[in-house]
Amino acid sequence: MPADKMSPDPPVRKRPKWLFVVAGAVVIVLVAGILIWAPWHKVPVAPAAVHGQSPTATSVLVSWTPSKGGATIDRYLVLRNDAQVGSVAAGETSFLDNGLTPGTAYRYTIVAESGTQRSSPSVKAVVTTIAPSPVGLAASQETWTTVTFHWSPSPKGPAPDSYVIYGGGDPVATVPGSANSYSVTGLSPGTAYQYQVTAKWGNHESVMSQALSLSTLAVPLEGSIPIVFKTVSTPGTGASLHVGQKWNDTWNFTSACTSTKCTLTADAEFAPPGLTPQPFTVTLNGSGSRYSGTTKAEITQCQSINVHNTVSLTISPDHGGVTNGGWTSWTGTMVLTSPYVTASGGYFCPSQNWNFAITGTHS
Repeated sequence: MPADKMSPDPPVRKRPKWLFVVAGAVVIVLVAGILIWAPWHKVPVAPAAVHGQSPTATSVLVSWTPSKGGATIDRYLVLRNDAQVGSVAAGETSFLDNGLTPGTAYRYTIVAESGTQRSSPSVKAVVTTIAPSPVGLAASQETWTTVTFHWSPSPKGPAPDSYVIYGGGDPVATVPGSANSYSVTGLSPGTAYQYQVTAKWGNHESVMSQALSLSTLAVPLEGSIPIVFKTVSTPGTGASLHVGQKWNDTWNFTSACTSTKCTLTADAEFAPPGLTPQPFTVTLNGSGSRYSGTTKAEITQCQSINVHNTVSLTISPDHGGVTNGGWTSWTGTMVLTSPYVTASGGYFCPSQNWNFAITGTHS
């Protein structure tokens, strides 16, 4: 075809400007949609209040109020010292944390979880596990110079590493945690003491147990004691005393007591009415509740010869006459024995006995 007959190029078509406007409107709508829907995508909210208590020395019970607002909670995570130690379903609001150390402070926070989203940690609750004191402190035995007492570990905690014994508020001894009794020695007879015990786990020590008041046994007799003599039997005719004769006297007792025995020394005299008082000293050793002893003393005469008599004395408390080891009333027997004695001029004194009943009171 000849060039001059060629058809002219078709005109270029321009896109309507409204298309760009529409597209821009779509973008605006999408952005608006994002801005509109984003606020309605809720996140979990942590509980506002967290509390804790230590029911035992090795556990803490953490509790909280349910989360309010935000996304629906699936579970709660429990964090101890910022590390998760457990989780519970959304319907539960407490957790028991076990295996802890007595007397130790722990920090707890709660995180609410919804799906894969978690809330920020709640406020912290600081809880110190209890360090429970020993229980059942009671006396086991008292002697004149020792006291022994026992206790039991608290049911709220494991056996401690050690126990500390306090006397009058001051520490006097430390014993292993496997021990449950202690004896204090070297005490004074008839004296009151007070003891308490604490439990220790490492450096953590419990408060003191309830105080236990104890008293060592009082000595049976001490000091000046009034007594009453009564003649029970004599050698017979010619004796200077008669059966049933009574008189009063005063003997002085001193004691020397250890944890196992108590020895009495009686500085006494034999002084019936009308006769010259004859002093003697006798040491009395205990056997059960009875004390007895013998001694030599020049009490009787054969003509002008002072006879070496044997004095045998046995005393024991009356029933109900003992207060913490000390005697308030007692009875006994005294036997005065005279050996066969040869005097001058063929005169002699036969072997003979006098028997006496004695009673005493001591306030």
